[in-house]
Amino acid sequence: MRAGLIHNPRSQRNRRGVDLRIPPTLPSASPGTPAELLDTLRDFASQGVELLIVSGGDGTLRDVTTLLPQAYGERLPRLSLLAAGNANTVASDVGSAGFGADALQRVLRAAQENRFRRSECRPMLRVSWPDRDVSPVLGFFGGAAVLARATRHANEKVLTQGVTHKASVLVTVAVAVWRAVKGQPGWLGAEAMAITVDDAAPLDGARFLFLVTTLNKLMMGLWPFWGDEDRTAPLRYLDIDSPPRKLWRSLRAVLRGRPTAQILSNGYRSGRAEHIRIHCEEPMVIDGEVFMPGPAAIVEFGRGPTVEFVTP
Repeated sequence: MRAGLIHNPRSQRNRRGVDLRIPPTLPSASPGTPAELLDTLRDFASQGVELLIVSGGDGTLRDVTTLLPQAYGERLPRLSLLAAGNANTVASDVGSAGFGADALQRVLRAAQENRFRRSECRPMLRVSWPDRDVSPVLGFFGGAAVLARATRHANEKVLTQGVTHKASVLVTVAVAVWRAVKGQPGWLGAEAMAITVDDAAPLDGARFLFLVTTLNKLMMGLWPFWGDEDRTAPLRYLDIDSPPRKLWRSLRAVLRGRPTAQILSNGYRSGRAEHIRIHCEEPMVIDGEVFMPGPAAIVEFGRGPTVEFVTP
């Protein structure tokens, strides 16, 4: 199986300058712009690259998957991850070969033998802005309200203090929840949204947190989703009113996806969906990056193409 490597030297772990010992015969690139990345992927496709190794974090992967259909058409390559980002949320679900030169060599050996220990398929999360002249983003995890504030806090404060990877996410979540429990301004969410799930009527109101994903598992055992278990719809979502009622008392059950009847009656909603439409004038976070709304403040989430992840 012919492999190719996309390496992001700006990802958190890659900033240390670790030498991946990339074989000279391996097609590889470190694109600096979306146009360069698209050119690289098209070149890989023309060379018959069937396995795309991504050395970076969730944002790097999102940039790659967004452009894959343009470069490869309907027949997408397999993906293998060298987790080098801050949170590595996707890798926590679908698997990673690890990080560094040894991890790269393990993937290349498995590709040569066409023998992988693990294979996971996931539909991408298609995010589009109908009122903007931009292509849809194809990622895996998104959200809004307090998540946007927590993301900015992690990027601006936590990571600059030497806290990295999963620890940064844990610290950020802890800070956000603590400030919300204390009722500190700016951490109660209170983002006005109208959320439409499939064909249901829009639900208007202030929100503390909204999450959506096509993954099957998050890091550190967290899974704040429940309901509609008899459906096969690809999107999992969490929708919490603002101010969040009895947040501290409800937190453990919500984070584990095991709400009580009282929690459900307090404005905590979750389920599965094929399509979600949101009217919100505040930004959305997609795989760790903030995306601003368009003039009409509408964003739509749906099912994207399915991609296969392999791990040696």
